[in-house]
Amino acid sequence: MSVINPAVSFRSLAILVLMVLFSACQAPESVPDNRYQRTIENTSSASQVAATSQVVIQLQNQALAAINEDQYQLAIDYLQRAIKIEPRNAWSWYYLADIYWRTGQYPRCLAMIERSTDYAAGDDDQLARANAELLGQCQ
Repeated sequence: MSVINPAVSFRSLAILVLMVLFSACQAPESVPDNRYQRTIENTSSASQVAATSQVVIQLQNQALAAINEDQYQLAIDYLQRAIKIEPRNAWSWYYLADIYWRTGQYPRCLAMIERSTDYAAGDDDQLARANAELLGQCQ
């Protein structure tokens, strides 16, 4: 007769639930009037999307959703995780700058814009415009 260890069963169930939840996660749909519901695929050049890992895209989309709900610390946490994975991803730095602008932390905003600009691909005009606009607001 076999005895089932409850701790092992709970752990297995928890892992299964997490796997189902993560497999069900999808990027939020783009909403035309809300610039923070756009997906990363719509904001980046094709070459940047190809170089961006799916994990970073998911973290950025989660951060955008958190920004929409005014959950800035949660959004910062997502973006910091994305930056640990891809430190040179210019869009992650831009979104972080935007959060600091929204919370009135202008020196931090300027520092993040500088990083975003430094890491931006030369062919990403949308990011260049977004950085320039945010720079004007932070100064």
